[in-house]
Amino acid sequence: MVSKPILLKKGKLRILVDSRSLDNLLSKGDQNTRTLLRYSRCELFEFVRTPLNTDHDELRGVPALIEEYDDKGNLIGIEIMLDECQSPTAFNYIMQDVEEIGKPIHDKESLSADEKEAVIGVFIQAALNRVDGMNVMVTDNEVLLRNRLWFESHFPGHPLNIATVEEAKEIMDLFSKYRNKYYISSNYPRAKWLWYWFSFRSKVPNYHVGDNILDALASRFVYLLMSLDEMGFQYYSGVNNDTMESTIYHFNYFISLAPGIFDNLAIRTKNQFNLKFRGDNFPPRTSLNPNAGKEFLKALREKNPNLHDHINSYVHLIELIYHLRELVIHREMPPKAGFEMPHEWKANFIEVDKNTIDLVSSCGDKNQEYEPITQWGLYKLGTKYFLEPFHFAKSAASLLLSFSNKYLDLLGFSNFIEDMERQGKKDTFLSTIKILKRDSLGF
Repeated sequence: MVSKPILLKKGKLRILVDSRSLDNLLSKGDQNTRTLLRYSRCELFEFVRTPLNTDHDELRGVPALIEEYDDKGNLIGIEIMLDECQSPTAFNYIMQDVEEIGKPIHDKESLSADEKEAVIGVFIQAALNRVDGMNVMVTDNEVLLRNRLWFESHFPGHPLNIATVEEAKEIMDLFSKYRNKYYISSNYPRAKWLWYWFSFRSKVPNYHVGDNILDALASRFVYLLMSLDEMGFQYYSGVNNDTMESTIYHFNYFISLAPGIFDNLAIRTKNQFNLKFRGDNFPPRTSLNPNAGKEFLKALREKNPNLHDHINSYVHLIELIYHLRELVIHREMPPKAGFEMPHEWKANFIEVDKNTIDLVSSCGDKNQEYEPITQWGLYKLGTKYFLEPFHFAKSAASLLLSFSNKYLDLLGFSNFIEDMERQGKKDTFLSTIKILKRDSLGF
């Protein structure tokens, strides 16, 4: 979803659930939807849903909106009933206008009952947000998601924050962390550092404590996950000079941490295999960087070809990180660029060179169905390319975690979660990891 000042909302964050589309997801066994709905009783959120008879307990547990119609069948008001308190809201849109808006976005001359219901849901969200600010509507309806920016810039012409289930989970996660609540599960908050430690251990289960170099890797990963969320805080606090500066600050820190993770892996590898190569007495030569570590990588290929091949399969990620590190730490730094598509969306960007674009593309970047920027945060304007740091960091972190866990596996480190399960251990640490993997909201 495009950058919005959602985290600045006072009080609870309301989540308006499009019952029909999420009911369909539940029928397909979608775990993300189940996780989302587990938070319906969490103290920071106020869940409501559009009316629908459903067989799913998770959805039935969310209070349904009460719709008020006049004698002509026009919707004229909505009420939210929470904890025996009614919250009435006027619905001032003309039903004929609502239906007329729905026809072109569905490319039809008349709407089915379900299609009309979906469009009404958008206008209900608009009515609620006009009263109570930046809340979120979660849906899996492709037509609504494809047209979410159009609705905001045309009619009803108000911030709607229509989100996928994944996006809504991300927003809820950052909303809670922004308020210093770090949830393992919906009613299970933990201390900040402990949450990030559990998060790292769940994502890199082949890490084992006790080695100084790998313990440094673990610390860097914890800090990297923190910096990622800090960029997320800025992304969902809107676009302005302050969020731009804070975003770049944490992006630069992210870029300085990632090469350290590569270096920790290289040092551990050199020590474990007692690698000898030209320049092995010069620390910068022990590197996964294909330029600085050329002789190191040659020696590794002789000792462990499988590990060498693994490094080579992620060479574009490694080159990308070292390329950005050079720009951020030693050279001119990428220029900042605030961007606005009038009446539609805004973003804090940095301008990037062709080398960065090519490397990002080689890392598997692709367009996103409902967003104007790519999965890795690229946006092209004329002949120039811009990068949105939060999207970039999410994609880079995901690839870095996958690379590092497999790397440790190839070094001979077993999966500690699987080890404990095989041994039949009943351990609080293990059970907490498993709950977090099932119930956590964000990255």
